[in-house]
This record gives sequence, structure tokens and C-alpha cells, in this order.
Amino acid sequence: MRASRYWILFAVCAVGWLAAYVLLPPAMSGTDVFMFRDAGWNLAAYGRFESAGLMYMPDLVPRLYAHYTPMMPLLFAGYLSVFPRNAYAGTIFNLLVGLAAAAVALRWVLAQPSGRLRNGAAFTVAALPVLFVTFDRPEAIAFVLFAATVAVAGRRDVRPLAIGLLIALTFLAHPFFAIAAAIWTASFFLARNWESAQRWQRTLVQVAATGVSALVPIGAVALLFYSLDPTSLSRFAVHALGFHSGMNTVKSGARWYEAIRWATIGVSPLASWNYLASFASAPILAAWWLRHGKELAPQDWLPIASGLACEAISIVLFSFQYNYIVALAFLVPLVLLIAGRERVRLVTPGLALLLFACFLKMPAVGESLVARAEQGPSYRAARTQPEFLRAHLSSPDDIVTMEGNSYDLFKPEFRNMIHLTDTEDVNHFAAVAGVANCYDGYHGGGLRPFPEKLNAGEFHLIQADPQHMWITLFGRRVMRAQWGYGCDLYVRNSASASGAGH
Repeated sequence: MRASRYWILFAVCAVGWLAAYVLLPPAMSGTDVFMFRDAGWNLAAYGRFESAGLMYMPDLVPRLYAHYTPMMPLLFAGYLSVFPRNAYAGTIFNLLVGLAAAAVALRWVLAQPSGRLRNGAAFTVAALPVLFVTFDRPEAIAFVLFAATVAVAGRRDVRPLAIGLLIALTFLAHPFFAIAAAIWTASFFLARNWESAQRWQRTLVQVAATGVSALVPIGAVALLFYSLDPTSLSRFAVHALGFHSGMNTVKSGARWYEAIRWATIGVSPLASWNYLASFASAPILAAWWLRHGKELAPQDWLPIASGLACEAISIVLFSFQYNYIVALAFLVPLVLLIAGRERVRLVTPGLALLLFACFLKMPAVGESLVARAEQGPSYRAARTQPEFLRAHLSSPDDIVTMEGNSYDLFKPEFRNMIHLTDTEDVNHFAAVAGVANCYDGYHGGGLRPFPEKLNAGEFHLIQADPQHMWITLFGRRVMRAQWGYGCDLYVRNSASASGAGH
């Protein structure tokens, strides 16, 4: 099949998936939405790039967003400035970003010589671009920037300024992806200089020039944040880099085996499977390297060694971020395909590993579609709950805690939403006026327990969940927990005085 036909297939399938995403109930959001999208919503709707109640914050006061690098919430704010701010906003935004990542992957697959493996990979990516969607996390955005960085680094004409700027942009989207891009960039420089007697000196000069080019824009952004809020950089260090007594990067790296245990037991079975299977891509690549090592020149194995180094860094230094291992299952083959435009021996493992990563993601996509299809009745029953809760609060600026994954359903009504799991407050949450205690993920029966961090005696129930539910497949229960829309709504006893008047 010609390349143009794969692009036509991609366009048709992208429109089809967009229609499906609109017809199905919106995808639920996990707690990552508070870190990666909430500030963007607040910027678009209220003109303030801030959020409250994030991990390690001492109180519930909204502050300039500095929990992570700002690319994703800023892009989400741009999306909300053009498209409706409704319950589907996060779902469609994530889909569009995922389609962009899939288009990048397809571009590099189609750049390879035609054959069964290449055609199979092209068909898979074109027909299932939703495999590249990452809900409420910045991996898909960073994938696009990472690909641009590595593609420029792999050209014959070295451009440290352009590569440095791209690394800076990648860092602003996802610091780990920037680290990976820098490692692969250095390996491409070394491979290009390998035949020179001064290979190491030339490579070091190019790496230094690229590093300076990257640090200047990153420093400018840091200075801007500091000028807006002098506490922002220290909060970034605490939040994003783990400089905190309870989550020190070095300590977590020393307990990498505990992190693997947590990732395989502490998350859902399907997520654990995806993590372990994605981790398997590293030994698969290493085995291929050992088998074909005698046939490979240094320029061939340098990108492979860099990929294995990134896997090791992810395990040792970022052991509790199992999303990084899943992302590397896509990044490693992407780099091999980019390098394959000159090092043709890398094309076959690149295509094979990309197909491997896509197949690993398919069960999760299938589960999500089944869940969303089954959530239809509960979503329709719960759509009026945000407005009902708002009517029982005295102000639209009242703080509401969302204990569940219905962020996108409730956010259009509430400016100040928090999640209690990772939140502390010196005032013991006295400012919380309303509670949406939702049943998605709940394993028990009957009324869901009231959040432990709040005093149940200070709140009263104004509406029970209209229709919480189990996820079924053709009438058979397929999930251990309830996963429908719908929450028990509570308001603080002193916060509902004006509710009757709405």
C-alpha cells in the first residue's frame, strides 16, 4: 500500500475515533488531572494560572502553578480558549494530542522501506491512533517534541542551537523526556564523529553547545516564574524533583525493588501487566543486540545502548514513575526508526518493538471503551449533580473536594476543586464547603465511607448517588470495583444557608 493511502486511512480513522469519543460518555480522569490540567482550566476560565491543594502544599490557598513544567496546562488552556469548557473538554484534548503523537509515529514508520513488518506497523498506527492517547498526562505532548529533537539531532548537519531549543521545549513538557532526548542526542553526535580521531573532543564541544542552548530558554522561563512568585521554584523542586522528606529521589531510587512491587501490586491488574510487559522491551532489545552484535558497527549500537541507559535511569532514579517505562516502550523504537534512515539494521527491531508496544496498549484501550459504553446510564443520571451541588453552596468560589474521577463533569461549575488523597492543610480542611464522594473505583457495597480527612459531623448529605454501577460486558461483571458516574453529595452544615434560594 502506498504511503498516501495510509495517511488517508489515518485521517478516516481519526475522524471515526473522534466521533466515537463524542458519542460515548467522557473518559474519567484520575488524580493526575489536578497536576496536569487544572491550572490550564483556571487560566482559560478565570485568567489565573494557579491551582490549590496539590501534593506537598501546606494549605488550600491557590498559587501559581509550579507543580511540574507548564507545557501541558498551558496547551490545555489554549484548547479551552477555543473549544467548549464542558465535561468532554479533557477527553477531546487528550485525543487530539494523542492523534498528533500517532501522526509522528506513522511518519517515521512510512519513512522505512516497504515490507510486511513496515506495512503491519503502519496499518496498526493508522487504524488505532488512540493507542498513543495518554489520559491527563504529558507523555503524548512530549512524544511529539522528543521526536522533533531526535530527528534534528540525527541529521548530518549538526545544529546545537536548534537541538538545544527543542530539548528546552521538551523539558517544559516532560523533564524525563528531555533527559532521554539529551542522552540520545549525545549518542547521535558521537556516532557522527566516530570516524574522526578527535571524536570525543568534538562530541563534548557539541554537547556543551547544545546544553547551553537548552539552559538559556529554561533559565528564562524559571526567571519569569520567580518574578511572578518567588516561591514557585522551591515548590517546583519539592513537587517535581522529589526534594521532600517523604519522597527523596535518591531514597526512592535506592528502593527500586519496592517501586516495582508497588507498580505490580499497587495499581490495577491491567496497569501492572502493561508495566511489566513494557519493561520486557528492554531485555528483548538487549537480546537482539547480543545476537547481532558482530554485524553492528558502533554507529548502530550507540542508539541501542542509549535506550538501555534510559531504561536503567528510569528504574534507578524515577522508580515510582511506572509511566516512564511504558513511555520508553514507544520512545525506543521511535529512535531506532529515526536512526534507521542511515543505519538500516536498526529498522527491523524498531518496527518490531513499536508493534510490540502497540499490542501491549490494546487491552487498556479496549477496557476503556467497554467501560465508557457501559457508563452511559450512570453518566446521564449524574449530569445534573454538579449544578445541584453548586445550588447548595453560598459562592462559586467555595472549595469542593472531588473524591473520585469525575473531575471533568464537576469542574465547569467549580473554580476551586481539590482532591484529598495527597493534600494536607494546616487549617484541617475547614475551608472545604462541599464534597463529591464518587463511586468509581469503590469495591464495597452500600454507602461509600465519608473521606477520613474530613469530620463527617460537619457535613450533611444533600443527594445520594443516583445510579452507581459495576462495569459489565454483555451482562457479566468484568471489574472488581464500581466504575460508573455518580457521587454522594455533601455540604458543610454552615455552607448551605443560601442553597434553598437557588
